[in-house]
Amino acid sequence: MGIREGGRRSPWLRAPVLVALGFVALILVGTVLLGLPQAVVAGHPPLTLVQALFTATSAACVTGLTVLSTAHELSGFGQTVVFGLFQLGGLGVMTLAVLVFESLRGRAGQESGEVMAATLGEELRARAPREALRVVLGGTLLFELVGFLLLLPALQGEESPAWKALFLSVSAFCNAGFDNLDQGLAPYAGRAAVGLPLTALWLLGGLGFLVPAALIARWREGRGPLAPAARMILVAGGLLAVAGPVIFFLCESFGGALSGRPLGEQVVLALFQGNTARTAGFSMLDLGEARRITLLTLIPMMLIGGAPGGTAGGMKTTTVWVFAAVLAARVRGQEDVVVLGRRVPQGVIRRAILVCSLMFLLHGLAALWLAAWEPPAAFRFEDLAFEAASALGTVGLSTGVTPELSVPSHLALVLVMLAGRLGPLTVAYALFRPMPGRGLRPARAEIPVG
Repeated sequence: MGIREGGRRSPWLRAPVLVALGFVALILVGTVLLGLPQAVVAGHPPLTLVQALFTATSAACVTGLTVLSTAHELSGFGQTVVFGLFQLGGLGVMTLAVLVFESLRGRAGQESGEVMAATLGEELRARAPREALRVVLGGTLLFELVGFLLLLPALQGEESPAWKALFLSVSAFCNAGFDNLDQGLAPYAGRAAVGLPLTALWLLGGLGFLVPAALIARWREGRGPLAPAARMILVAGGLLAVAGPVIFFLCESFGGALSGRPLGEQVVLALFQGNTARTAGFSMLDLGEARRITLLTLIPMMLIGGAPGGTAGGMKTTTVWVFAAVLAARVRGQEDVVVLGRRVPQGVIRRAILVCSLMFLLHGLAALWLAAWEPPAAFRFEDLAFEAASALGTVGLSTGVTPELSVPSHLALVLVMLAGRLGPLTVAYALFRPMPGRGLRPARAEIPVG
């Protein structure tokens, strides 16, 4: 049963490989289903292999980048396939991790434990796997139901409003960025009845279940401070939820995309657009007309993403916080890295440095790949860098260039979206097996740096 002779477990049963294979299998099934003639509206030619693969990957990796119109080119069957893909994709990385942890419990190695911790957070990882699974599934369905009930009255002018409210609610909570509205979200620009529920849904999805798990644990055990990770998530999430809209408002309100609108609409749009970069991917404005400074400030927001244990992608807020704390400690010459009065373990520091470094490297390589294949006269480099960050952060925002990119660029974005959804730590562990420790250590070398 996957165990090699001599008692060694097959490398295919390693947790990172199982998580990666689960997503690859989901994408392949989605590609086959979207390639069927029934997946498109009557009179429309079936999707090409690249179109089906790109759409399936974008949905399963809850990204939201599209090469076609979900509302006008996909049939009811095709939309249902996309719906199923981003629902399973939003839950998949958490629930699959729980199930893998269940199967490996008692014999999980260091890399398996690190992947589970990075995926679920320590609070959920510390729970019994089945209990964690109930928390994830039950909480997800509850929030999606509430979102559906809030959006339904505002979408009564749409055809099949119940289906579109459900599609939009699940897409928002899973941070998928897909919508099947007849004219997209543009007609609802500045409308609080649509913008605020969507914003609340993707912020809650990006917040994850680590904080609720910590609150439940605190309630059960009596009074006491929240776990440091939960406090980090709340503080970082609150700061970014305010900083994003403020930056967007300052960049676009004076002669930009927000100018000329009533102040109330500007506030709602700034709140919506400033937070959607945190992997949600919805847009009520044409970002192709946004200022260059706006796009460049949204790129780091897309790469940061949401909290561990949630549906959002990116490096995760706690990871970036630890990375920044490491830099600050090293600049001050401090040996220990302290966050919220607690010393950060070396294993956490190592993971934070690895994740952030790999994300920056992958983004740079993806942007350069797009620039190498696309003619400079047709695309601005900031549009390509924005597209690469959107794919890697599983965001889905675009300046409108996605359908116009070449096939090599589309295939590269497929790989980038998958890497972003799995996370650089999972990808690294899936591709490279840990090296056994050596008995003898090489002699130390003094190398000047700086």
